[in-house]
Amino acid sequence: MNKLIKLQMRNLFHNKLLYVCLGLALLLYPILDFIMTKTMSSLLNIAPMKVFPEIVSFITSEPGIISVMFIAIFACLDFNEGTTKNIIARGYTRNELLISKYIVTLLGLLIIQVSVFLVFLILFASNGFGYEPDMLNKIIVGLFSIVANTLFYSTLSFVLEKNSSAILACLFVPRIFSAILSLIETKTKLSISDYWIEGILSSFLEKPTVGNMILPIILFIVYSLLFAFIGTKIMNKREIK
Repeated sequence: MNKLIKLQMRNLFHNKLLYVCLGLALLLYPILDFIMTKTMSSLLNIAPMKVFPEIVSFITSEPGIISVMFIAIFACLDFNEGTTKNIIARGYTRNELLISKYIVTLLGLLIIQVSVFLVFLILFASNGFGYEPDMLNKIIVGLFSIVANTLFYSTLSFVLEKNSSAILACLFVPRIFSAILSLIETKTKLSISDYWIEGILSSFLEKPTVGNMILPIILFIVYSLLFAFIGTKIMNKREIK
């Protein structure tokens, strides 16, 4: 298993995907955000944003297009390059392959996230840190939501195998799913969207106390395990090419 994780990590660091997504994420989030806030503060005399509010806003937002594209493409990498069959032929099980993909996909996404945090810190440090007591709670719960979302998008990508199909599905399926939940809520008057990943996080952010952290963390862990279970079932039934 350790050798398989090392293999996937080699794929991660030897592929241009990580570096392209990292560069785009740094450009679109902290750098562009810094330029816009500087411009707005100069033109409208608005106080510039500080470090921690920017980081909290980033980590508790829905996964951006760069994160989604990275997860979708990396999850499909072995399928598209035809290396899945070779990995299985070496004696690794399908579950080991899947788990290694989950772990390294999450690692790659965290590298992008942490890099964005560090650049936020560098660019906005002169504005002050703006730390508030509940921000750590938001960051912790936000990290658990990132894990749940990563497994969700990875599993969705495993189902489709192809880059283009996986990217489109990861971009549009969550929105279609949210629209379906909203329609069901309208008909039934039940707030079921509050128990989906984004709804759980939004509800917590309204009252981000230590006591309110337990339920969303448990739910995110349950979702992560559920997506991993679905992924293993799909992988075990699929013909490896």
